[in-house]
Amino acid sequence: MSEVLSGPEVEPQDRPELRRSDGFTLFPADERQSQRLGRFLMAGGSSLLIILALGLFAFLGLLPWRAAVEGAAGIVTLIALFFVVFRSGFNLRFADPSLSTEQVGAAIVFLAYIMYHAGPAARSPLMLFYLVAMLFGVLRLNAKRLMALAAVAIVAHGTVLHLTYLRNPSMDVRAAFTEFGVLLIVLPWFAVMGGYVNRLRVRLSDSNRELRRAFDHIGELAIRDELTAAFNRRFLIDTLARERSRAERTHEPFSICLADLDHFKTINDTLGHAAGDSVLKHFAALAPRGLRGIDTFGRFGGEEFLLVLPGTDQQGALAVAERVRAATEASVLPDLPFERRVTISVGVATYVHGEEVGTLLARADKALYQAKNAGRNRVIAA
Repeated sequence: MSEVLSGPEVEPQDRPELRRSDGFTLFPADERQSQRLGRFLMAGGSSLLIILALGLFAFLGLLPWRAAVEGAAGIVTLIALFFVVFRSGFNLRFADPSLSTEQVGAAIVFLAYIMYHAGPAARSPLMLFYLVAMLFGVLRLNAKRLMALAAVAIVAHGTVLHLTYLRNPSMDVRAAFTEFGVLLIVLPWFAVMGGYVNRLRVRLSDSNRELRRAFDHIGELAIRDELTAAFNRRFLIDTLARERSRAERTHEPFSICLADLDHFKTINDTLGHAAGDSVLKHFAALAPRGLRGIDTFGRFGGEEFLLVLPGTDQQGALAVAERVRAATEASVLPDLPFERRVTISVGVATYVHGEEVGTLLARADKALYQAKNAGRNRVIAA
């Protein structure tokens, strides 16, 4: 038997397929599927409590040893069966991949089977395990499903009492009615309260996701330029500090490219600030194309943009800067006249061991002004 800790996923439509891996492992490679299997194994382990209870009842003479052994074998069989279903990925074919309702339902029905073979003295304590089975569904199942499981438990236990009476008409009917009445009151109440707890959990989960999204958004606003969505000056300075620290430790080179849009003030003055904003956004989207994942590009201020190239010497940085310059010159902006092309001037500087970030930026800025004074639309290294 397997009372289940798992239940319907918060996003049940997200059901990724298992990834293949070499050799057999206890947990699948897929993270979501691995979590489902882990929750199932935790719940399956709790079924050992029932096996211990069956052994205790059999030892005290309240349950035949044959029924105790058959019950224990049935519990182990159900655990193994559900493990195979989870480990093979067959559960992904169901609307609820966690199979919470199915597992709790199987636990309830099997409990009823065991209680049919138990005497009145053992049956009453075993009734508590109905709640144990449903408890694992409280944090995963809504009130409707819990109420359905409570109905299954009530019908199953009523059937057990009826069959027991047919087998032994001398049974204490009043005690049986009392037993059934207690279940009839407790289980529906438990389902209602469990549904309330589940609603609280869902609301809390939704609030946590909204809070995470808000924090992520705030974090992005802190490091992104509002107009271009490129990294902002603060993030670029932090990146330079990290790269300088890394270069000091590893003695590997890194270079920066300081780019400035040529005649940008003229674009603003003749075509308006909307056209200037369009040029900035266009270049911010164009420049990072073809860069490596470790490279960092952002708006350094005004119409100046900075590119940080880890592990890159001067020749490599010159090649990258020239590629960006050529791509910018060849691009056509829909908000500008066809004959009006945007160009950039770029100053390149490679870090020298021991120098400060400010000194590196000053050398790149000096090279940039040399490119401006030499006629613009060119790349010059410090």
